[in-house]
Amino acid sequence: MRVLLLCGLIVLLMVTLTATAPRTTSEIIDGKQTTIALAVAHLLIGLIPNETVQGLLVTIIDALTQEDFDYWEEVKDDVTALVGQYINEHNMHQVEVYQNDLVTLMDRYNNAPVSSDTYPDKNQQATALSTSIVTHRYLIEAAELPQSMMLHFEDISSIHVTVLKDVAETYSVEGHPPSRWWVDLDEELDHYIGYGRGLQVDLRDWRLGMVICSVDVVGVFRRYDVYTATDLVTGEVSTCQQLHGADDCSDHCALFRQHKANEVQVFMAAKVDDVLFSWELLKNISSVYAATSSRFYDPVRER
Repeated sequence: MRVLLLCGLIVLLMVTLTATAPRTTSEIIDGKQTTIALAVAHLLIGLIPNETVQGLLVTIIDALTQEDFDYWEEVKDDVTALVGQYINEHNMHQVEVYQNDLVTLMDRYNNAPVSSDTYPDKNQQATALSTSIVTHRYLIEAAELPQSMMLHFEDISSIHVTVLKDVAETYSVEGHPPSRWWVDLDEELDHYIGYGRGLQVDLRDWRLGMVICSVDVVGVFRRYDVYTATDLVTGEVSTCQQLHGADDCSDHCALFRQHKANEVQVFMAAKVDDVLFSWELLKNISSVYAATSSRFYDPVRER
């Protein structure tokens, strides 16, 4: 029997979060309303109570491989709406190339037995998948234009978290210490949460930094102050003119920047906040089990 994961704080937070959110029995991953990361977050916080990890991985694989649908193009469109032309095309393309390997690894994990002396088991397949994602992490944690890779980062990281959580639960059984996989999950969550929170701040700062403001004095006999706010991402230009020395337009640039800040906030609320929050909830659990875990990934068979 698997170890039952109960944590009072987590239960309370989940109840609070899900009380006003509709529950569903399945997830449709379309890259717009629901990304891979959001689907995983919904599973972690209990919004799709009848969904299993195996079922969710199948849904993710289907979203990435179905004909006449380009999941990553949908994600790119969402990102482009926020950051414009400032996207890391190279890394986005490399993620699409890496997708083939990732789909294969997910499928192998999904279909692997828990225990076998003949075929690679879930323990071994989880190792292969985790190693692969860590090795390719440079694609989603890009040095160049990292803000454009926010959703790619969330999606690949969420697949990693899903498998690590599932394998940790699979090999944690009553009568034995928790699986060593809890340590791996806890460490990866720590990394992903830290990077994700930092990227949130960087994205907002970068977006507001792409607004340039200036004040010019024009006119000869009747002089005016012209305040100009320019959005380098969209090309939008907003001006405000006042009599020289007046203060009618003094807050024009601040209001323009606030409008852009609101756009970032809407993006974060729709695509980022719930994902990071679900990771933080899960880390509250993983840290407890990691602290008392076995030195074996499969404590029963001592492997």
